[in-house]
This record gives sequence, C-alpha cells and structure tokens, in this order.
Amino acid sequence: MFELQEFLLEKQPTRRELLEYVSVGRKEVNVAVYRNHSFELVEHTIGAYLDVSDLKAKFSYSDYDDSLSFLNVDKSADMLILWLDLGRYKANNVDLFLNERIAALRAIYKKPVLFVAVNGEVKIKDESVVCVDLSQIENDLGARFLDLRMETATGTKLSAQALVKISKLLGLKYIPALLLTPLKAIVVDLDNTLYKGVLGEDGINGIELTEGHKHLQQLLKDKSKEGWFVCVASKNEKQDVVEMFDKRGDFPLKKEDFTVIEASWDDKPTSMQKILKTLNIGVDSVLFVDDNLGEQAQMMARFPSIKALHALDDAELTFNVLSFYPGLMKFGTKAEDAIRSEDVKANAERQQLQSTLSKEDYIRSLEMKLTFNVDVKEYAPRISELANKTNQFIFGYQRYDLPTVEKLMQDKDAEVISVILSDKLSDSGTIAVCVGKKQNDVLLVEECFVSCRALGRGIDDVIVLGMIKLAAGELGTSKLEVTFKKGERNTPAENFVKTYLEKYVNKVEPMQLEYDGSLVEIQIVKG
Repeated sequence: MFELQEFLLEKQPTRRELLEYVSVGRKEVNVAVYRNHSFELVEHTIGAYLDVSDLKAKFSYSDYDDSLSFLNVDKSADMLILWLDLGRYKANNVDLFLNERIAALRAIYKKPVLFVAVNGEVKIKDESVVCVDLSQIENDLGARFLDLRMETATGTKLSAQALVKISKLLGLKYIPALLLTPLKAIVVDLDNTLYKGVLGEDGINGIELTEGHKHLQQLLKDKSKEGWFVCVASKNEKQDVVEMFDKRGDFPLKKEDFTVIEASWDDKPTSMQKILKTLNIGVDSVLFVDDNLGEQAQMMARFPSIKALHALDDAELTFNVLSFYPGLMKFGTKAEDAIRSEDVKANAERQQLQSTLSKEDYIRSLEMKLTFNVDVKEYAPRISELANKTNQFIFGYQRYDLPTVEKLMQDKDAEVISVILSDKLSDSGTIAVCVGKKQNDVLLVEECFVSCRALGRGIDDVIVLGMIKLAAGELGTSKLEVTFKKGERNTPAENFVKTYLEKYVNKVEPMQLEYDGSLVEIQIVKG
C-alpha cells in the first residue's frame, strides 16, 4: 500500500509509467461511458489510481453522440460517466438541451451518474447527477489544458497532461466516492505528523508548525466540519496534549475539532480499539495516519482491514496524499454532518448514566424524543446517504440512491419511514429508516437500517418496531414478512431480528409487535 502511495501521490508518475502499470484491483466494477469525444486515454491511465481503492474498472462505450439519444445505455453498469465536449453545442441553448436529455437518462438509468464537461459550463438541475469540477486542473495547466493539434489523433481536445490529471481525479476521488462506502474516521498521530518535533521532549513551545503541517491541520479541520470523525491516537500524556491544543494559537486544529483524543502510553492498536468502541464503527471505516512505519505495521497486523497513510517528513506531501485519499469526498455538506461528532462525544456521558441507573431510569433521564417521518421528501438525501454507509444494523443491504428513495416515497404501495432522535445531551438527526411495501394484506419489510451512533441507548425496539408498525398502519396491512440477509458485519441487526422478528423472516405471519414506547416522546410527521 505504501509503495502505491509513493508511486502515485509522492513522485507523480509519468504518463508512460501509468500506461505500463498493471492493475491488481480485486473489486470489479462496470463503468459505462456515454460521450461525444474520446475517453480512452483516461481509461488507459486510471488503473493505478483505482488500485488504491482495490477497484478494477471495466469500461464500455457509446458511439460519439452529440444528440444524447441514450438508445444503447448499459443499464447493468454500476455507474455512468457522461463525458461531453460542450464546444460541440450552440451556447444559447445548451443548458436547456442538456437538462432535458439528463432527465431522459435518469428515467431509464437509476444508478450513479458522473457528468464531466469541458469547453464550457452548464448548470445541471438534477441533484442526483454529480458534476466534476475541472477548473483546478485547467488553472494549473493554463494553455496546456487543451491540445488542438492532436485532436484528430486522440479524438479529444484535451491534452495528454490534462487527461492524466483527470484520471487521478476520477480514480482517486469521484469513482470511489460514488461506488464505495465512504470512510467515517481519520485517526492521526501527533508527533512528527501534525507538527515537527516531539511534544514530550521539545515542549509545547518547542514543536514547530511548518507551512505543510499548517495545511495538513487545516485539511483535517475541514474534514471534521464536513462530518468525518477526526481523532488522535498518540503516545503522550493526555494532559500535555490537551494543554498543547489550548495554548498553541497558531494551530488550525483545536481540541473541539477532535471527536476522540486517545493519548496514553498504550500501544497504538490498543488506543485504536478504544476509539472504535467510542465511535461504534468498524475498523474498515478508518484511515490511520502515522509517521512511524513500525507502528503502522503493528496496526495493520492487528487490524488488517484498516486503511493506512504514511505521514512523511515533508508535511506538504502528506497534505497532498490526504487531499486525494479515496473515501474522503462528499458531495455537499449536510446538516447531519455538523452534529455527528458532538453526538458521539455525548455518548460518553450517556454511557456514564447507563452504568449508574436502571434501564428505565436511564431512558427517562435522557428525555429522548423520536420523530417518525412518513415519506417526507426533504429527508431523502440523508436516507440515501445512510443507506450507503450503514453496515452494522442493516437488514437487506439495499443501497438506495436518491432517485430510488424519491420514487419509493411517491409509490402508493410503499412507505419510507425515517426517524429523528434527540435527547437532552444532543441532537442525533436522522438515525433510522424502514422501507416497506404492500403485497395484498402483507407488509414486506424490504429494508431497515439504523445508524451505529443510535444503537445501545435502550430504545432499539421502539425505533425499529415502531417504524414497522407505522408502515403497516399507513399501508393498511395486518400481516408481516421481513427480508434479512446475513453479511460480514451486520451482527447487531441479526441479533435484533432473532430477538424480535425471527418468525417473520422470509415468511408471512400475522403481525404482532410489542414494545414499550411510554418512556420516550413520540411525534409523527407525514409528507
């Protein structure tokens, strides 16, 4: 992994080196390219970048089609890239034309669509279509962004340099962001990672914040604001670490930017285990950043599925690597992102209460409120996001995209129930979803998923059974069938199903669900 990091992100490989690279990605994905100019040169240099995510892409192509007829769209493809040279259209009607054709595409193709345009700008109205911003590449290359002399040979106005940079952008950021579950946490070392020097030896005022370290810290601060858990795993005295972030006014990162600070003399895997327990996430959702290769090896030996990034002496290089690391891209920051870290921090106080009170007194003391939303369209983006990142409590692994969620909400024989949770300590936002479909007098629970942040508060039954019962009431059904699929990590969901819903799994039975919701405030909102 570190060899690939060095090859791709530190040394900046030449086009020839990328062309000669042999991909070893194991996760095969099919990518359809609908275009009016050549994409092949991107395909030929993208393999190494996709390897960082263990992806191996098979590309299929349309003919050059300025009309965007979409007659031969491969509906089985995992995603579609709409690759257009806007210079081939008349400027006065291109916006209207493209939005009309994209609407036609979305009517027949429901999976992710990536729109990449050159030689012009257009505003795409459909929010489910992800638009790639090439402005930074164009600014970096200037006059070298295009190569009109080679267009007849290459089939595109884009230069070879531009195509390599686009390969990097798509291969490291956009394609993984659309096809893979995003990372949830970045766990960083401190000494010689976030600054130059050793806190315990050089002291708070002796450690150095270089320009590279400043950029790295600012990037991590931005990621924290975007909703990632940014945590510390460091061999230092915790009091010294807290004091450092309080006193170093030049540090972009502040104590409150971190979800968890695990500073002790434990080995790094032990610190990581504590962080995972606090966050309640799987280790495969974590990127570990450390300058010590020995500790990186120790971490990967304990947690083989963890993602790892080697922090370099030149922090500007570390910044560049982290900027492009797969799984750290979001298409817009949502309200949920702002509350996620604070909600996890509040879990420590909840756990303290839980250890000293009875279950009934604990639930009552938190003054919990559940808002059940029935087909409320404004929550569709969050529902889609949660569907594509939840792994521990999920019934059927249905990875709903935004158009599918919106279509389900409009279906008179389906219900999409989402739940917002809050208590006196924090707002948790939308934390659970149930999708039910009516089949005669039967409610088929096609999917149910709950955010890991909301598990273990003593009201899992109220949340899940409450959603199912509400869906049955809205659809007028009296019988129940539950779809469940055992996965690698959904043991919490499996245990819940065995306790409450086992007799309904893949068979129809009269619905009899019992739970006590008297200890929480419940509100129902209908879309």
